[in-house]
Amino acid sequence: MTAITEKKINHTINEIRSLIYVVLIALAIRSLVIELFFVPTGSMKATVLEGEYIFSTKYSYGYSRYSFPFSPNIFSGRVFASAPQRGDIIIFRPPMNMELRYIKRLIGLPGDKIQLIKDVIYINDMPIVRSEIGDYTDEQGQKYNKYKETLPNGVSYTAYKLDQKMEKFTMMINKYSNTEIFYVPKDHYFFLGDNRDCSNDSRVDLGFVPFENFIAKGRVILFSTKELLWVDNGSITERVARIWLWLKSIRFNRMFKSIYYD
Repeated sequence: MTAITEKKINHTINEIRSLIYVVLIALAIRSLVIELFFVPTGSMKATVLEGEYIFSTKYSYGYSRYSFPFSPNIFSGRVFASAPQRGDIIIFRPPMNMELRYIKRLIGLPGDKIQLIKDVIYINDMPIVRSEIGDYTDEQGQKYNKYKETLPNGVSYTAYKLDQKMEKFTMMINKYSNTEIFYVPKDHYFFLGDNRDCSNDSRVDLGFVPFENFIAKGRVILFSTKELLWVDNGSITERVARIWLWLKSIRFNRMFKSIYYD
C-alpha cells in the first residue's frame, strides 16, 4: 500500500468518524435537550394551530423511554423527574395509541377530582375562574367564543368554544360541556385541549395519561404554515406548484411566539 493510498484511507476514516460524532451529538440534543414537534390537528386551536412547529424542552420533566427515538425498552418510569404544573402544554404518548404524539394542556394532577359543568372546570369541587373575553374566527371561517381561564395555581390561558349560536353543534357542545366525574389516579394526569369542542382529550378517548408517557414541554412556535409543502398524492408538477402555495401560507405573525398566555 502506498503512502498516498494509506493517507486517503485515513482521511476517509476520519470523515466517517466525524460524521458519526455529529449524528450522536444531534441525537443527544434531540433526546435530552430540545426537539421540534409538528402539530397536525386543531385540538389546541387557537393557542397552537395546525401546521405549526413547536420548540419543546425534553429536560422539563426528566426522562423516560419515550424521550428517546424508537422508545427503547431500557428502563421504566422516569429519571431526573420534575413534577409538571397545571397549565403546562405537554407533548406525550396517548395510552390508546403509543405510536402517536399528542399536545394538550395539563389540568388535573394525581389525586384530583375533575368535572366540567356547563363548560366550567371544577377541580376538587371548586370552579376555576372563567370569563368571556371576545371571539375568534379561524382560517376556515369558523367562529369561536374566547374565554380566559385561571387555574388554582394562578396560571391563565385562553380556551375556545364553538359559537353557541350555531345550533348544528348543540349536541357536540353538550357532550363536551358536561362530563362525568373523573378521579385522577396516582402517577397519572388529566388533559384538555384549548379547542374545547374539537379535542380528543381526557374527557373522551384519551383518558388519564401516565407520567411515563410525557415527552416534552411545549414552549415556542418556531414555524407556522397553513399549507403543507409536500403531499402524498399529485403529480411532480403539482408538487412543485405547491411550493408557491406553501410560501404564501407562511404565518409570519405566529413565528417565535410563546404558546403561553401573555
